[in-house]
Amino acid sequence: MKANSNLSRRVFIANSSILALGAPAASYARTMSSNDNIHVGLIGCGNRGSSLRMELLKEAEAAHVKITAVCDIWEAKRQAAARHVEDIQGHKPSQYIRYEDVLTQKDLHAVVIATPDHLHPIILRDAAKAALDAYVEKPLAIHFGDLCEAYDAVKANETVVQNGTQLRSLPSFTGCREFVRSGGLGSIIRIEQARNEYYPYWYQYRREIQENETDWNRFLAHAASRPWDPEVYTAWMGYRPFSNGAFGGYMTHFTDLVHYITGASAPRSVVSMSWKNQLKDNFTVPSCVQAVFDYPEGYSVSYHTTTGNGGANFFRAVGSKGILDMSDWNHPVVSGEGSLDPEAIQEKQEIPSTDHDSHMLDWLKCIRSRKQPNAGIEAGFAQALTAIMADEALLQNRRIAFDPQARQLKAI
Repeated sequence: MKANSNLSRRVFIANSSILALGAPAASYARTMSSNDNIHVGLIGCGNRGSSLRMELLKEAEAAHVKITAVCDIWEAKRQAAARHVEDIQGHKPSQYIRYEDVLTQKDLHAVVIATPDHLHPIILRDAAKAALDAYVEKPLAIHFGDLCEAYDAVKANETVVQNGTQLRSLPSFTGCREFVRSGGLGSIIRIEQARNEYYPYWYQYRREIQENETDWNRFLAHAASRPWDPEVYTAWMGYRPFSNGAFGGYMTHFTDLVHYITGASAPRSVVSMSWKNQLKDNFTVPSCVQAVFDYPEGYSVSYHTTTGNGGANFFRAVGSKGILDMSDWNHPVVSGEGSLDPEAIQEKQEIPSTDHDSHMLDWLKCIRSRKQPNAGIEAGFAQALTAIMADEALLQNRRIAFDPQARQLKAI
């Protein structure tokens, strides 16, 4: 990307700060001229890409956003996304197969990245180098080297990145954050979650598709060459080297909330294990996993997913004054269960919600203000790190530690 292109994007940012000032939606929609639109390109038009497109279009009028490009190697998905944008916004976005072509589109300001997991850090790195802000699905990466490279590119180019751990923007979890950080739960002892299901979640994504409907080699990217396989292509979440399974797909939501609610940044070490599910299939990531993290703040964090039965789910934080039960994401409750502390919680009560912008709107506001969004690059690094560490511990059958000063993983 040429320097003058970078400058023009910076000038746009500097001259378009109305959202950051907290003006009502109707006010900034009237005040901003047509040249003040945030131009966004969508990279990835599958399941998550479609959901994020809906969220972006929902905020588009108030936040003054225009989707100018859609990109996907699967022709049917790409064309459907383009038709949807045209139906809602009244103009035809440009269509691309190669994400690199999106990044060079004139007058583009930001991209939404919703590709398979192994491509997240590559596209984020290249978007940052092109001075483009980004909303990138989680996990930010599945390999440590890729994670560090993407992080460094974002920091060097000062782009605004929102990671797709959208649960932290729910008013209910923001309320939990305020309660815990005010000392309401006392000293944190452990935080734990079980997220179970009958079938591994990647089963639902299997589709019929012919090789000539997509670009298999671009899907593989830096992965080793292999014969066309429609199941690998459509249900990639269940296959290495495109995914680290439930660690990246499910657990990162949990560990990100741990960081958000408690203020912790990254674990010190982790042990993990996996076991066979009751199904005979060809998937290469484990569907039954458990990981236990040691945090320098002095508490443990435990996560597990099992298949074969979708029950026995929970999400709770145990403190010296009681237990915060967040199993119902929208209605977390706290009680003094198990505590003999003189300041133990006396009555079971629901945690009041705290208003928060939607995850997408938060990012759009930060594009203008140049402030860090709710799940910025530091949060993205930390949550992806937990999945990478847990998976590495599984593969090596060793405890894996993280050294933040040296920024290294090591088996201990």
